[in-house]
Amino acid sequence: MDSNKHPSLERGVEVNKISSLIGSALFLMLVLATNNAHANFESTDTSTTGMCPANHKMYYIGANPPTSTSTFPVTSQPLNWTAGNTTRTFTFNEPSGSKTFNINFPSILDRNNSQGTIPFYGAINGSTSSALNLVHDSTSTVTNHILNISINRSISKSGYKIQDLDSLTSRVIVGYFLLIFPIYEDRTPYIEQVDVSANNGRLTFNSVFHTANNPAPNTSIVTGIKGKNCSDGECNIDASWGYKAANSVLNLKHNNTLNETSDTHAVGYSDFYFCLAPPKLVVKKQLNGTRIHDTDAKRDQFNIKVSGGTLNPDANNSPASFTTTGSGQTISNTSNLISLTPATTYTITESVLNGTNLGEITNYDTSYTCTNATAGSTMPSGATSSFTLSNLNYGDEVTCTITNTPKTYTFSGIVFNDNGGITGSNASATNANITTGPYANNSSYFNGIFNPTQETGVTGSTVKLVDCSTPSTVYATQAVSATGFYQISAPAITINSNLNNICLVEERSSDGYPIRTNNASKKITILASTYNYANNNFGRVIAENVALVLTKYQYINNCSTTLDYSNIGETATPSTGFSTASIDKIDPGKCIAYKITATNRANVNIDNFVMQDSLQKSGVNNATATSVLASPALDPAGYDSSSPAIGQNGTIKTRTLVLNPRTKRDFYFNTKYGTTVNPQ
Repeated sequence: MDSNKHPSLERGVEVNKISSLIGSALFLMLVLATNNAHANFESTDTSTTGMCPANHKMYYIGANPPTSTSTFPVTSQPLNWTAGNTTRTFTFNEPSGSKTFNINFPSILDRNNSQGTIPFYGAINGSTSSALNLVHDSTSTVTNHILNISINRSISKSGYKIQDLDSLTSRVIVGYFLLIFPIYEDRTPYIEQVDVSANNGRLTFNSVFHTANNPAPNTSIVTGIKGKNCSDGECNIDASWGYKAANSVLNLKHNNTLNETSDTHAVGYSDFYFCLAPPKLVVKKQLNGTRIHDTDAKRDQFNIKVSGGTLNPDANNSPASFTTTGSGQTISNTSNLISLTPATTYTITESVLNGTNLGEITNYDTSYTCTNATAGSTMPSGATSSFTLSNLNYGDEVTCTITNTPKTYTFSGIVFNDNGGITGSNASATNANITTGPYANNSSYFNGIFNPTQETGVTGSTVKLVDCSTPSTVYATQAVSATGFYQISAPAITINSNLNNICLVEERSSDGYPIRTNNASKKITILASTYNYANNNFGRVIAENVALVLTKYQYINNCSTTLDYSNIGETATPSTGFSTASIDKIDPGKCIAYKITATNRANVNIDNFVMQDSLQKSGVNNATATSVLASPALDPAGYDSSSPAIGQNGTIKTRTLVLNPRTKRDFYFNTKYGTTVNPQ
């Protein structure tokens, strides 16, 4: 479109007639002054606003909404726009939820604001009316602007009108004859083009003014014919898109494809709309596991019916009823696309067929879930073979999936880091302090119980479902997930044949998390009518978070037979009390008393605890002297009878005992070096 439809008449000489100018220059100038190349066809606007499919609802933005009827409902609002803004969202507020239509110009080049700051709403004389207008300087072949629209619902159709897409030929001075008379030549400052091919858009066109990349209805690029200029309404184009998912961005590029001289051109967009179809439903069927009955004589198939409104699922070839096919776990067949009526309640019912007989739906766990492509809608879900859909509206696209699972036993849990939140950087295998620091008052650390607010799962383990009495009989195996979770399922027939002998066993082959915080095997008590056994968790920790900390102290003494360990304090050096410092040298005739403190940092018992310490012996492990037990004698109530007698070398060993949670226990014995000295 030429933004100035009535340019002043021009005078000049055509280049191809220079040879005839001599002697008749003035005559030629007067004749050529009436040879204006601007087309000005008189016609009325024959293009119509895009229409929605029958019974679909139109949402219209513009100055001329169609009439709303029962079979063609229309809701509308004006195309208000603030000049210069590049985006606006129009909202249709309805009880069924807000519908939004966004108009956005992400790119605008070669702006010409002589008639208003673009984009602006209104009319350009002889070119557009009631439109969003953009005017450009024709400086180069370029994409002048991009127009994107998007709707927050799945649409059956959307579009708008493009006003005044054309071209122009201008007479321009290209030189002077005899340095006096201007020489004129036709030049084309622009050929406008619109392109909606990016999102499978479609365009109409007027062959008087336009060329198309493909015949209708597959036209997606329309280009003005060189020099063909139209008046208001003569060369309007309808742009439209078919079905698109919610929030799809529908793109139009406005291009200038030729630039032989400078000028301005404009284009307008109006009559925006989108269409929402009546609610639609697809019912899908899934089967998790092999059919209960799966022989040629008796094979379970699933029949699903949708009833309500005008649907009759029992009619011949009704799209509202279907029966699956297939065998084993394979499910073939699903419902057709079913059109529903807004604000109508529908019931979906499932049954099982065995050949010609009604089967037992109770042999399966049944669940259903429905989703709607319409954002923000609430859809039902549950665990039943019959349910209802209601409050559906235009634009709703509902998919309901009914899932049947042959009844099985399910065992699940997590292999977790039982650290009570003590991270690796704070963990220490030698920290025996249970009154202050990370191991103090931490009831979640090493308790065999998964505390999800503080602890996380760990990967690398395998869990097996086995026969407790014969663990080599494995029913199922699963490697835990990256988050430590596992879930093992077994057919009911497998479990029912061995109800009181089912165990879960956790194993690990990697070096990480080597220490267990509960038993490696869990026996499962199977209860009647209970198929799900969760929270069978296995705890582990890294080596630094071990439960037991052993601290060894030594004290140089005079080998007194009445040595009272309880009165010997802990000091910095072993010459004055029990100390963890090393002994550089020891005087002849002296003894070394030892205190070994066993600290249970965990929140569980350490069962079957035995403390043992081997006295050094010359020649063993590079020892140069032999250590023997010295007085006072070991308490037989606390020490095993295999421990050495006074004056003998051997291994000090306690009786088997239990270390209670978060407690310490001290063990004492006295030694003397050199077997030639009487230790008494």
